Amino acid sequence: MYKYLGIFLILISSDLIAQEIPDYKGEYVFTNSRVSMKGIRELITHEEAGKRTIQFNAKFPLGRIKIISNFSEENNLITSTKYYVDAKWTLISDKRTLSFDQASRTFTSKGKFEWTQDLLENENVFDPLNVQIQIRKNVIAGLDTFSLMLPNLKTGAIEANNYKIVDDGNFEVDGTNYPCIIVERIRLQDDRTTRYFLAPDLNYLIIKVEDEDQDGDTMLELKKLY
Repeated sequence: MYKYLGIFLILISSDLIAQEIPDYKGEYVFTNSRVSMKGIRELITHEEAGKRTIQFNAKFPLGRIKIISNFSEENNLITSTKYYVDAKWTLISDKRTLSFDQASRTFTSKGKFEWTQDLLENENVFDPLNVQIQIRKNVIAGLDTFSLMLPNLKTGAIEANNYKIVDDGNFEVDGTNYPCIIVERIRLQDDRTTRYFLAPDLNYLIIKVEDEDQDGDTMLELKKLY
């Protein structure tokens, strides 16, 4: 189970200032060769100015998982605040937190992996959930290729993740077939490829994620929107 958790915890031009990603709530299913789980993912805008949350809550036989990303968004630019994971499978529990201190320009991991690293001076560092908001913003802005910075969750090393639009496709959600733009991420350090299916008709919502690596394939699929 836990070798797949890393997969799951996973996946600028000035024009991006005009891009707004609306709140949503949807039921998604995550599957691989060993586990299947159904859960709710939602993007929430809070009353406090600029504060937003994207989260996923799911249950599966003998376990559950909760993933929360808190971030701020000013002039539609994302600043990471906290990323939290709470997973339980049979008698095993895994809790981890990434805390971003923008004042000291550091971020810290607590839980399964513990470290403190410096943030980059001139680039945003995203977490595995809020980076998907930035992927949508970049595609809306017309970027065919781009790079976003993400931490290695084990070591804290900040690594460039490279993305490009590779194809068009379709995916059916709750009886409706949606045309999609397919964005591919390749992580050479992990021998891993991830494909994101963005639906323009749904504000470029990511409605499907395919992940392939040496441990096998995984899938995240939207089943319905609320």
